[in-house]
Amino acid sequence: MRNRAMLLLPVGLSLLALASCIYVMNLDPVASLTALPVLGATPLHVTLDATASHDPDGTIASYLWTFGDGQTSSESAFPFAHDFTVQSESETFTIVLVVTDNQGATDTAVRNVTVNPAP
Repeated sequence: MRNRAMLLLPVGLSLLALASCIYVMNLDPVASLTALPVLGATPLHVTLDATASHDPDGTIASYLWTFGDGQTSSESAFPFAHDFTVQSESETFTIVLVVTDNQGATDTAVRNVTVNPAP
């Protein structure tokens, strides 16, 4: 009986050591953004929302918005608004949202907004 116990002890320690080395992969977050309206005359007041962004195995740690007009934001309270303006010609702005999860993985969502000059 004593020999059996000695054989089980090394096997049990080996399984414990193996279990502590198992790597659990981080799943990427999912970036989702809505922008309304996406077409209109200057100044165009666009409401942005990333509420549907999520992380399947953690939390969204940060939001980085780039509006295509030289401005950025780290806004995380939704919805919020951004104003787009043009002078004499129509312009399409590309809004890029990058979400980062609590383990450093990222995902990106993109929307275009077209702004026309005032009539």
